[in-house]
Amino acid sequence: KAPDNDALIKRIVGIAGDTLEVKNGALFVNGERQDEPFIAEKPDYTMPKITVPEGCVFVLGDNRNHSFDSHFWGPVPTENVIGKAVVKYWPPWRIATVNANAQ
Repeated sequence: KAPDNDALIKRIVGIAGDTLEVKNGALFVNGERQDEPFIAEKPDYTMPKITVPEGCVFVLGDNRNHSFDSHFWGPVPTENVIGKAVVKYWPPWRIATVNANAQ
């Protein structure tokens, strides 16, 4: 468990009104299977459908099976989002700026 005052970097995968589900090793957003070449491995868990409430986002870590994220604690109030990633530096051979429009 992360301490209450730690900042965590997660990927926003759903916004208010989106319905999300994890099944068969994949994330589904609004019924569409997501192509996620950036995740470490396919999720080995299931998550029942959830609709993101107004004023919230749903976040998942790229290391899905070992990430402390919304599949544990649910939607995150948007006022708790404190920044955005601008550079990825791990693994070192993939150092690059983060494209804000990338999926």
